[in-house]
Amino acid sequence: MALSKEEVRNAHSEKVEELKRQVSDGERRLDSYRKEHGKLDVFFDSVLSCIEPILPFKSELDNINSPSVVNSLVHAVFHVTDSHMGAVQLPDEIEGFNEFNPEICDNRNIAFIRRGVNWVELHRNSYKIDTCHVLFTGDLISGDIHDELMITNAFPSPEQVVRAAQSHAKQIALLAPKFERVIVEFITEDNHSRLTKKPQAKEAGMNTFNYLVGKMLQLYVSAHDNVEFNLHPMNEKVVHVLNRNYLIKHGHGIKAWMGIPFYGIERMIARESTARQNMIMQDINRAKDIGFHKIVMGHFHTPIDHWLYSMGGSVSGTDAYDHQAGRYSPPSQSAWLVHPKYGEFDRINFNLTHTD
Repeated sequence: MALSKEEVRNAHSEKVEELKRQVSDGERRLDSYRKEHGKLDVFFDSVLSCIEPILPFKSELDNINSPSVVNSLVHAVFHVTDSHMGAVQLPDEIEGFNEFNPEICDNRNIAFIRRGVNWVELHRNSYKIDTCHVLFTGDLISGDIHDELMITNAFPSPEQVVRAAQSHAKQIALLAPKFERVIVEFITEDNHSRLTKKPQAKEAGMNTFNYLVGKMLQLYVSAHDNVEFNLHPMNEKVVHVLNRNYLIKHGHGIKAWMGIPFYGIERMIARESTARQNMIMQDINRAKDIGFHKIVMGHFHTPIDHWLYSMGGSVSGTDAYDHQAGRYSPPSQSAWLVHPKYGEFDRINFNLTHTD
């Protein structure tokens, strides 16, 4: 049947021609895709055909319960700081975030060591740990540096000194039977124990209740033959743990405002590094005595570990001053292991909120 002129015109209109072009273009694209997809299938098949399964290793299940071969010697480090014996914090004053008093202080000190000993025993499956270092970095009593402390402390500073020394002597007594050697490094200058209204420079390491805490603690543990007690009546001291040098200090000289003064800490590290480098260059043999790998300090009540410095928490935890400023840090103390080649590892911050 012949087409009319109108039908012929419609069959060859621009619209129809465009639709035909699009269909033709789509068919070309589909054909091109199928070719490319076929190439990928061939390529994948050729690659996968070259893969050989990895043969299974010999089962080691029989060795799981066998005794570990302990070769590596490492030392344990316990960082004791900011126990604030004598301070009192009522829970109702800070919405129940914390509670603190001398009995809680003593219980938390003991809990820290007991947990730490269990932690060491766990690592003795893999390492030889015969030596323990205990680093004391100050503020072991509440003191009388603020008027509110003199009013709210459980008892006066002289009794705080005695109770603090007794509490920390228990810690050393618990550690001594667990190690061949216990090395105590005790820095005396701190913040809460000072006997002056403002921090001093000269003789600050002796004009402090913390010096008396250290001397009493030294006497308390003197009957332990395997305990080496090093009292440092100064602001800071480099101590040695295997092949690591720690510069221990309290940290109260760092300028801060309402929180952790990271900039101030970095400046302090830079100044210490520059001063000690200058001294070392005058006498290179002093490098092993005054050079340091890391600074260990307390004061800020928050555990932080950086490759240049470590900061311990506090036994007292959050108090009214912290709560007023919107800060919260649970009571804690830190410990870590030191490898003679690789340095610190497996640091742990023991949360002392619960002492059971």
